[in-house]
Amino acid sequence: MPGQATRQGRTRRPVIGRVVRWLATAVGIVAGLAAVYFAAAFGLSRIAVNDDFVPADHGVPIGVSSNGVHANLHLPVRALDVDWTDLFPPSQFPSPPTWADTISFGWGSRDFYLHTPSWADLDLWVGLKATIGIGGTALHAAYWPPLQEGDAYAVTLVSPEAYRLLVDHVLATIAPGVDGRPQRIAGYSYHGNDGFYEARGTYTLFRTCNEWVREALARAGVRTGVWSPLPDALLGHLRRAGPGGA
Repeated sequence: MPGQATRQGRTRRPVIGRVVRWLATAVGIVAGLAAVYFAAAFGLSRIAVNDDFVPADHGVPIGVSSNGVHANLHLPVRALDVDWTDLFPPSQFPSPPTWADTISFGWGSRDFYLHTPSWADLDLWVGLKATIGIGGTALHAAYWPPLQEGDAYAVTLVSPEAYRLLVDHVLATIAPGVDGRPQRIAGYSYHGNDGFYEARGTYTLFRTCNEWVREALARAGVRTGVWSPLPDALLGHLRRAGPGGA
């Protein structure tokens, strides 16, 4: 009947209005939290810890690189009594360089790391799972020929003691197999010079791949930020602390 249809229409309109207002509120809350997160990331990543760090005379060269998504810690292939080819044989990688100068390490959400080499490859569901800590983690290792410092790579020199702390940070991240060796995740490589391995730890919005690199630097006494979930400030601090830097 016409009267009944009119009443039903009036009933539906307030319900739809409430749903729209609820959705608008939810979107506003999420946007606000995101703004706070990125503001904190920007601010805290630029406040230095280990501000008194001075590159070591005749020290061990270490570096940090970034592809805009993931930061990586670069260590010499061989330094002091550490030879990384023992744990990560280049033969495990599809196309290792003929002569490698450094090995880089990164850590992160297993699914996100394996399937997101660049922002263009981002899958929202994979990203959401990573931010809330669903799924395991992976260690990414890659061999590199000599690299030039630039926008995506910065270096400094550290003492033998600091270098051993960086080594310990990497070793503590490895989830070894029953044979005590790193467990290779078969079938994944970004550029052929790299591979992925099972790792310890839980990835979250607050402990990201870039924060893992920051933790290593902070532990070794190298200048870095208070909290660095994004990669850009990591390189900036290292440049300011690097050989000849201010």
